[in-house]
Order: sequence, then structure tokens, then C-alpha cells
Amino acid sequence: MVKGIRVLALDIDGVLTDGIALLKSSGREEKRISFHDLDAVTQARRSGLTVVLVTAESNTMVDRIAKRFGVEHVVRDAKDKLLALTALSDQIGISLDKFCYIGDSDRDAPALSQVGLGLAPANATSAAKAAAHRVLSHPGGAGAVAEAVALLRRLQTDGERAGALEEDMRRIVEDSLASHRRLLDESLPVLVQVAQTFVRAIRTGHKILIFGNGGSAADAQHVAGELVGRFLQESEPWPILALTTDTSVLTAVGNDWGFAEVFARQVRALARPGDVVVGISTSGRSPNVLRGLQAGRELGATTIGFTGADGGEMKEHVSVCFHAPAETTPRIQELHLLAWHAICEIVEAELTSGLGSTL
Repeated sequence: MVKGIRVLALDIDGVLTDGIALLKSSGREEKRISFHDLDAVTQARRSGLTVVLVTAESNTMVDRIAKRFGVEHVVRDAKDKLLALTALSDQIGISLDKFCYIGDSDRDAPALSQVGLGLAPANATSAAKAAAHRVLSHPGGAGAVAEAVALLRRLQTDGERAGALEEDMRRIVEDSLASHRRLLDESLPVLVQVAQTFVRAIRTGHKILIFGNGGSAADAQHVAGELVGRFLQESEPWPILALTTDTSVLTAVGNDWGFAEVFARQVRALARPGDVVVGISTSGRSPNVLRGLQAGRELGATTIGFTGADGGEMKEHVSVCFHAPAETTPRIQELHLLAWHAICEIVEAELTSGLGSTL
């Protein structure tokens, strides 16, 4: 909508001026303008924009304002602003989608909706505001034009940066796709093992405890939500608990025993032999996650770890370890989410299929 604006078209009354006329005893009319707007029009012209005044008036005041702002292009007697702008577009050979028009009144509304970028000052009529693409925070004659020019300059800068940012985005997505391909090539057997462990535990009346920090805490809660709720189909709720959600327990344990114990103490309270204890840590080195896994192992639970390619110390504390084949935290977390979705889908399908009691 705003790419490649080449023309800045301005109404006069209510935009360049505050829309209030002062009538002197001599009969001469005076209108107030902002020096910030005056400077902004100069900046717009220097930046290569064609600046045009479009007004329904045709008097000496229009000439004075045009001269004061240094604007050579003036469209007078423009009762129909859209018609006037369309004619100007044809005359100068620049399409309306390259126009930015600032108008404040009902008669400006049709033009505001048809140009590339229609702006209405803060004191514009309701119809003008409704038709504009954006309503400015400044009123006419008091900084509206300066705000508009600053907006156009920012959009121009954003447009110039868009190409480089698109290349950065492409690199990020391609990196993620490559890591997903590695997961497909390397990680399916261990993910199947995780899914089988979940199904076996649930079918034998056991529960799953899952935990992690930060984004991994969100993953733990996500997985619990999928299996206590539903993933793709209606099913019974299954016993899976995220140990990251009870703030009273987390803060009490953190305060009294230290943050490293926030998961281990909960595991000792809830885990039983045959249960599954799952720790998520992208580095594989989070002390509270490792202690939680160690506690589960000591209680006879099956322990599972989700980590990155390096995995840190986690592999020493678990029976099954999924190493997401990536080095950076964002890519590891993306692979964890894909892996969890695949596991949830398989677990749900197996538990609702009516197949045998074990996998």
C-alpha cells in the first residue's frame, strides 16, 4: 500500500493550517501554520517527493501559503478531491497508488481511500478518519504534515531494508529446513522409542511428569495440554503433568531449597516406579532439570531427555535421549516442537486404536 510513494498531496485548510481563520479589522484573513510542518515540506521536496497543494479555494491566501511553503504545484478549485487527484495523476504520469494524500474533511474521504497512502490529521472529521489508511496523532496546522513526512521517510527506509531483511529471513528458514531434514534422517528411531514409552506407561496405569526452563517450560505445558486435552481426535484424558505451572510450589522450593531443586522435589513427591520422567534442556546442562531426572531415576521411573546435538550431561541421567540435530537454541526448540507434535499424534492414535495392551 505504501511502497514507492512519489507524490505528497496536501489539503490546505485543516492540514497545512489549523483550519481556523483570523479575520483582521482590515478585512484581511490570516491562518496559522506550524514551522515544523514548514520544515517538513522542505525535507519532503529534498528527498525527491513531488509536493502538491490540493484545495477547494482559489484566492490570494492560497498563493501566499504556496509561496511560504515553497510549493510550485497547486491544484485550485478542487471541490472534488478525488477527481482533482485523478486528473493530476494523468497529467504528471504517476499513478494514484504512488500518492500520499493528507485530508481532513468529508469531501477528502473518497480521495483518502483511493490513493496509495491516505492520512487524516487528529482533528479530521469522522468520515475522513474512517476513509484514511492511518490517522495521525497531530492535528492540522500543528505538526500533522511533519508527522506524515517522518512516516514516509521511515517507510522509505524500511523499504530499502526489506531486501536485506528478506535475505536474512531466507537464511533463517533454510537453516531451519536443513535441521528438520537432519531430524528426518537421524532421529525417527529415538522418537518412536519415546512414543512407545509413553503409550506403555499410560496403558499400565502410570503417569508422565515433564519439565524444563523458559521455552522448554512452555513445551512441557504444551505437551501436557495436548494429552490431557486432545491433539487431533476425541480421546480420554491421559495422566501427564507439567511440573512448571504451580507457582506456589516453585517459589516455595526455590526459596527454601534453591532453584536447582524445583523439579527434583516435585518428582520425589509424585513419581513412582513405572512412571515416566521427562526433562527438557536445550543445552543438556540445566542443573534443576538434571536433578529432576536423577530423582526420577532413583525412584525407578523411566527417564527421558530432550536436548540439542551436544546434549551436555543429560545423556548420563536418562534411559532415552533425543538429541535434536542442531546447535543453536532456536533451531533446537523448533525441532523439539516438531518432535513433540509427532509424538503426541502417534501416542493419541495408538491409545485410541484399540490395539493390544503394549507396543
